[in-house]
Parts: sequence; structure tokens; C-alpha cells
Amino acid sequence: MEESVKKFKSIFYGLDRAYGIYKSSGESTNGKAGGQAFIKKAPVTDQLWIDHINGKEPSLGIIPIRDDATCTWGCIDIDTYPLKHDKIIRKIRELELPLVMCRSKSGGAHVFLFTKKPIQAKLMRDKLQEWAGALGYANCEIFPKQIEIKADRGDTGNFLNLPYHDASNSFRHGFNDDGMAVSLDDFFSLYDTYCTSEEDLKKIKPKRKNVVKNFNDGPPCLETLMSQGVPQGNRDNTLFQYAVYAKKKWPDDWQDKLDEFNHKYMNPPLSSKQVLKMQKQHEKKEYAYKCQDQPMCIHCSLEECKLRQFGVGGNFNSQIGDLTVYKSDDSTWYLNVDGRRVIVTTDQLYNQHQFGQECMNQIIDVPSVISTAAWRRKLQQLMKNVVIIEMAHEITKAGRFETLLEQFLEDQGEAEHIDEVDMGKALFEKKEYIDKINDEKGEREVSVKKMTAFFKSDKLQKFLKKHDFKNFSSTQMAAHIRNKLGGGDIRRRIKGKAAYLWYLPWIRKNTEDFKTPNMEEETPF
Repeated sequence: MEESVKKFKSIFYGLDRAYGIYKSSGESTNGKAGGQAFIKKAPVTDQLWIDHINGKEPSLGIIPIRDDATCTWGCIDIDTYPLKHDKIIRKIRELELPLVMCRSKSGGAHVFLFTKKPIQAKLMRDKLQEWAGALGYANCEIFPKQIEIKADRGDTGNFLNLPYHDASNSFRHGFNDDGMAVSLDDFFSLYDTYCTSEEDLKKIKPKRKNVVKNFNDGPPCLETLMSQGVPQGNRDNTLFQYAVYAKKKWPDDWQDKLDEFNHKYMNPPLSSKQVLKMQKQHEKKEYAYKCQDQPMCIHCSLEECKLRQFGVGGNFNSQIGDLTVYKSDDSTWYLNVDGRRVIVTTDQLYNQHQFGQECMNQIIDVPSVISTAAWRRKLQQLMKNVVIIEMAHEITKAGRFETLLEQFLEDQGEAEHIDEVDMGKALFEKKEYIDKINDEKGEREVSVKKMTAFFKSDKLQKFLKKHDFKNFSSTQMAAHIRNKLGGGDIRRRIKGKAAYLWYLPWIRKNTEDFKTPNMEEETPF
């Protein structure tokens, strides 16, 4: 077992200062298990790897990208349901791609690419996006989700739940080339077979059966569709996409090319009437590629397309996603814009124009502007899959208030009489009462000493102002003391006059008197 854990760790090693946890909600959407993802900012210890292999919950999620923007593994996360794992494996081997597939926790497929040494995350992403398009899963998530992370600002990137949780009985197993489940040891053999070098990786291209000649200047989605033939149900959209390409490449006789494409690659061809209708549509107006429409979206290879002469160029909608929030009163949001990390405030994320300005500042790019309604829908979708990083309570407004309240009560000096609260001190009163408890000794009554702190609200507010705390109004302070800290307000007489005081239960940090040494004791000289 020790050697297996060591090997497993070496394969999936990634960022070592944070890891992921997924808490299932028990719900399911389109076959995918529902839940909430959390990132724990702590070292990835050996014990975590051992617990994962042994099946301890929660399973381990690793962030593939490291602080130096490199990685040794990446993944195409296929969550399209229903799916047939053996069909995906056959397609992978048909294209002669060095990929290893495992079952995901939701029954989907994690298609892994492994490299012998760390490579740039951008190269890993570019290759996986290209190959996902060739496989027909271009609209799936790609890990690593970033080409860099803002390590100096605490950024962590996104994690992927690892396979072989509870390795001896795991449903998250790998598949061999016949589509059969394999043990962890057999998975290691698959890794050794398909793990590749950076030099070889750069040369690998999908091996298509029907190579389309002279089409290295157009959209890769069309190249893939032409190589396999365009079936019924996808013909109209594909012909539209080809018309955009043909007008760019053959502006004088693109109509003839459209008719030629229809008869050569459509299965079966569209009618002459339908082709003529398409021609007239494009004669009236210049159209952009419809990259988000089926079947182009599942065969997209955006980075490759941007480089091709008659590809999408700069006319594409930026891919915005993979939202992470450092949750606090003033939350900080991290998200990807075409694989590059952008950090924004809540206001900047909510306002599309402010978001565009931050993109200009941080990545020297401006995403295409969409309608306000479309931006709201985009935000709603991002929120459904947001990764939450909980911040320490002490840095929230409430936490800061509680810290200063403690300083006020503990450090101002203790009032010996109720009249001294007018000097800014707190009065601590002890009250003994009888409480019933039920433990291993049975039900019984015990004597409990309860301490309550009394203080004037104006003295606390003056103290807070001195420490530049302006986040709570008087009403908010009173509400927090009453609802969160179990306190309230009361009328007491101070110097013969009725006055309002605030009170709350309190446990003093140091109630013991300082003990002076006994000078009569023998000293060890």
C-alpha cells in the first residue's frame, strides 16, 4: 500500500499549499451529483493521500497547476449524460491520443493527459482543448482551468476530484483499451504506457481517418465535421458555418463552393432549395461564425482557430468561467477569462463595464460586451458552480467588532463599582445558579457561576472610533450584541441616576491575581 500511495501521489502531484473538498448535497442534475466545492488552504500532507486511497471521506481534490504555472497532468472533464465509456475509449484510440480515462464520481469521464516532467499549463490546456474538440467534447471543462495563478495574492486555481477513492472498491476506476474497469496497479501500467514528453506532446495531432486536404486555414470544427461526414440534424448549422468560411476564402465564387461542400460532406446532402436559401441569406449580410451552436461547439478548438487564416480571429466571445470567491463582507472574486486569471470586487463583477475595465488593467484585453440580461444570466450560471474559500471570522466586520469589543472589556480596567462604568470601564458581576446536566454520571444538579459584563454604549463607540472602526452603526452593534452574543440592554442607576447599559455574558481571559514568589522558599543557587 505504501508504494501504491507514493506512486499515486507522484502521478497527481499539483499545488502543494491547498486542496479541494467536495460536499455532496445528495441532489442530481442531468446525471451529475450536486453539491458545493470548497478549497482548504493548507499543505497537502501524505496523510491526505493515504486517506484518499483508503476511502476516507471527503475524497481528495488536487489543483493541477502549480505556483510556477506548470503541471504534469491535465484532464477533460466529460459530464455529458448519458455517456458510454467504451465509445470514448474507442474514439481516443482511433485518434491515437495518449490519454487515460477514469470514471468520475458522478459517473462521467475524466480523460487524463500525463507528462513525464512539468510543462507550461498553457500548453497542457491548448492540447486538451484541441483534443476535446476532436473527440466531440469541446464544451466540457478542461483542467487546469488557468494558465497561471496569482500566487502572491493567495490564488489557488481550481481542483479536480481524484480517481481511486477507496482504491480496492472504487467506482472511480480507470478503463483499459477495451473499456473494462482496471485496478490501481493496472492504472499505473496505463500511466506508464501513455505518459508523454513535452517534445512529443507538441508534435501529436489527432489521427483522423479521412483527412481533409487543404483545410488548415479554416475553423477546426469544420475540419472535424468534414472528416467524419455531417449527419442529419446538424446540416443546416454546419452549412451556415461553412458559408462564413467560404466567403472569407473565395469571395468571388463562394456560392459554388457551398454547393460543392453540400454534396461532398453532407450525409445525405441538403436539397438545392435549402442551399439556395442559405446562399441568399449570406448575400444580404456578413455573418460571424456561430461557435456556440451545435455541432460546432462540441468540436471547437478556439486557440487553434484564432491562429488560422480564415478562423475566428478576434471575433469570438471570451470564455468566462471557473469562479472562486474568498468569502467575506467584502468578498474577492477570482475567475478565468480565456484561461487568464482576473481578480475583481463584488461591484466590479456585478457591473459588466467595470469588469471590462479590470480585464484591461490585468490581462490587457476586453471581453465582448453582451446585453445586461445576458450578463445577469452569465453571473447566475457562475454562481451555481462557484468554489468558496471561507475567510477567517476575525477579518470580517463582525469579527473585527468582536475583537475590539474584547479589547474594550479586558484592557480598559475593571470597574469596582457600578459608578465607574461612566469612566469607560466594564463592570463584571458573578451570579451563581443551579443548572441540570445529564452526562455519564446521570442527571444531576450542579452549581454554575455566570459572569456578565456591563458597560456604556457611548464609551464603547468612542473606543471603536479611536481604533478607526466604522463598519457598524449603533443599531448594528446593539443587534449583534443581542442576536449573536446573547446580550442586551438594561436600566441601572449610576451615580443616583437611571442610565442604559449594555450587557453580555463574558468569560474573562485572565481572572487570576498575579502571584508573587515566596521569598522564604529556598532558591536553587
